[in-house]
Amino acid sequence: MPVKIKKEPLSSIRLSINNQDIFRMSINTRGKKHKREYFRIYYGHPENDIRVIDTDSKNQQLILLVNEPERKYTVRIWEPKKSVWLSQTQKSPNFLRKYLIGMDESHLFIAELPNNLGPINKIKDAHKVLKPNNVLEKEKKTNRIKRQGEWFFIPTTQKEIELIEDNSNLIKKKTPLRSNVRRSRNSHIADQLINIGEEQFVSGRISHIEHKTLKLQGWFKVVINNEVRISATSRNQIYNGVKFID
Repeated sequence: MPVKIKKEPLSSIRLSINNQDIFRMSINTRGKKHKREYFRIYYGHPENDIRVIDTDSKNQQLILLVNEPERKYTVRIWEPKKSVWLSQTQKSPNFLRKYLIGMDESHLFIAELPNNLGPINKIKDAHKVLKPNNVLEKEKKTNRIKRQGEWFFIPTTQKEIELIEDNSNLIKKKTPLRSNVRRSRNSHIADQLINIGEEQFVSGRISHIEHKTLKLQGWFKVVINNEVRISATSRNQIYNGVKFID
């Protein structure tokens, strides 16, 4: 797994200031013709507890534990309406957190694991805890559940199919999957998509620049995984020391 341990703070993350003691991690690319991804990790203060607690060489994944005290730092944020840079004080999280990082298909990923679902010290447990309960339940009954990145696709019931048919006028073409959390610059696009209440259903191809195109036969319910996320309204913050790409 390509990892570069940095001796200096990752200043490119939101142009942060006074961040020499703060843990930082990001995914970057190098090379022009043949771009290669790699992790950049800055440990921060020597007393920060940053360590690998489990590895999976076959799937090229590991769990990284991060534990540091709360520290204040400043970031510069561009305000487009006023065309000025604004300074904002933020704090590093003062709780132990864990990340599942590594390779998913042909690209690197970072997923912060939830800390309210019990201890997660093994990669197999991380994979399980990232699955929502309805995915775990359906897996006992069918092997037709699909996944692309952070999204799961569950076969619809007859009642759900009838509901979709009754609302067929709401079906959209070539539409990004919806999420009310951290926005992605590279959306997953569905051939056909319909929102009914709080639920979302898709059919046809699901495409994404970093994943193999998924071909769904019939309608599937869309469910996002249990990865810890940042609210879309807080997208200007450095989230727990990590710069996400997707």
